[in-house]
Amino acid sequence: MRVHLDYGSDGLPVDVPDDRTVVVAPRHIQALDDPDGALAEALAHPTAGPPLPALVRAGQTVAISVCDITRAQPRQRMLEAIFAALPQTRPADVTILVATGTHRANTPEELERMLGAELVARYRVVNHDARDEGSMVEVGRTSRGTRLRVSRCVVEADVIVSTGRVKPHYFAGYGGGAKGIFPGLGHDDDIRQNHKLKADPASSLGRADGNPCREDLEEAVRRIGRDTFLVNVVEAGGTILGAVAGDLVLAHRQAVRLLRPWVEVTAEPADVVIVSAPLPVSGSLYQASKLVPPAGLLLKDGGVVIVAAECPDGTGPLKTVNEGIFALGVRRFLPERYTLLLVSSMDEATVAQTYARYAPSLEAALAEARRITGPSPRIVVMPDAGDLVPVRPG
Repeated sequence: MRVHLDYGSDGLPVDVPDDRTVVVAPRHIQALDDPDGALAEALAHPTAGPPLPALVRAGQTVAISVCDITRAQPRQRMLEAIFAALPQTRPADVTILVATGTHRANTPEELERMLGAELVARYRVVNHDARDEGSMVEVGRTSRGTRLRVSRCVVEADVIVSTGRVKPHYFAGYGGGAKGIFPGLGHDDDIRQNHKLKADPASSLGRADGNPCREDLEEAVRRIGRDTFLVNVVEAGGTILGAVAGDLVLAHRQAVRLLRPWVEVTAEPADVVIVSAPLPVSGSLYQASKLVPPAGLLLKDGGVVIVAAECPDGTGPLKTVNEGIFALGVRRFLPERYTLLLVSSMDEATVAQTYARYAPSLEAALAEARRITGPSPRIVVMPDAGDLVPVRPG
């Protein structure tokens, strides 16, 4: 059979044997008929706490966080819903914060593409810089010892609105929630301190409650001491399934409950697991590393993972990719013995500097996988692994 992988912007086909291959994808997704109406309903009737208009009085300042260019978020749609709910709030009282976390700043062209030229012209837009000491304010430490410095724009606002999307995340359990504020608007060193908690087995894909990493970042945001309101969309396969708003934690968990039936998929372990994702997840190895944990959850000992990620932006910071991401957080999802092959647009010398092995094509990767595992391996293909929480039977 021929399977179409989400690879780069155009995708990539792969031919696999019908009788030994299982394609694992989110369950049948029913898109919302009216996403704008769902956002307006969530804002007017939040999961917990008062609606947004009750939090923001006329003349108060509002800081709204949005995801950076590495996340596919319906930013304009979400911002317009928020502004419609706050007709008494002047554009001069609003700051839109691009929650870059430890990533690079977004370019002016990217900001216009993300937010639209009209919103960029009307509102103050701030690219967060996690390494700019002068833009930070220290607000304490969490009970796990994470130092907490966040953007001055957050601390000086009367109300903080965190936007984002909820989808599986390999160590925060699920994305969204408090992540739009911390780590999104935190200090580089403090973010990395929180991310050390990814080494804890409880900081795991698909686990929101009892997750040390997520609990630490949620505590961090509480310590800022500002009225905080969450607006998140629930998303799978690039499709908006729902919207939640309200309390930073309770609304997030409601989103997780909505999402789980779509993304938790049971499948038998396999000798070869092929994973991919569309842009922006496949934009760099830094981002595409998130595809390895779902693969590892279904990989037999001695098996082969094939990551198909175009990586037009290269590897990302090598030390971070190899140590902070793979060794600290991703490796534990893989069995004791494994081979990891990378099919990308990068050359062999570049890939040789990473934790992955170079493969010039999918066909070459599959041939190598058969050499390692035997001529008739059982294969699992996950065309968009970043949207999945694989579960083994039992």
